[in-house]
Amino acid sequence: MVLNQEEIDSCREAFIAFDKDRSGTIDVWELRLVLEAMGQRPTEEELFQMIAEVDDNMSGSIDFGEFLKVVENQKYRASNFDDENDMIDAFVACGGDADRNGFVKRETLVRIIKKDFGLTIDIEELINKIDLDGSGEIDFEEFKILLSGS
Repeated sequence: MVLNQEEIDSCREAFIAFDKDRSGTIDVWELRLVLEAMGQRPTEEELFQMIAEVDDNMSGSIDFGEFLKVVENQKYRASNFDDENDMIDAFVACGGDADRNGFVKRETLVRIIKKDFGLTIDIEELINKIDLDGSGEIDFEEFKILLSGS
């Protein structure tokens, strides 16, 4: 995915600002700071993968041209991100069907949130708000509302 001139200029400013030693390259930790300044939150694994994908000379750091490739790759990934498919995957993982039929049992969702993930949110209250028929069974539309918070 090609960057426009405004995006390239923004990348140049960010790259220069975080190339503290003026070496013309940034390492993985500086890359994290640059991407966070640009509104992204990559994991450590993602950072190392990003560098590996573009670090043509295997130096462990990237120059500005390689940095542009990282940003282009990130832009491409973001454009292919599919919230609906992720929501379906989560629904299926909790016990629903891939065709958006079926349901997730209240008890299953409470167990996953509290025991498996160890979250302290009041999941019961959230379920009560979206399970309007009081069935204790969360269908796909209710599940989407629960996860999206809307």
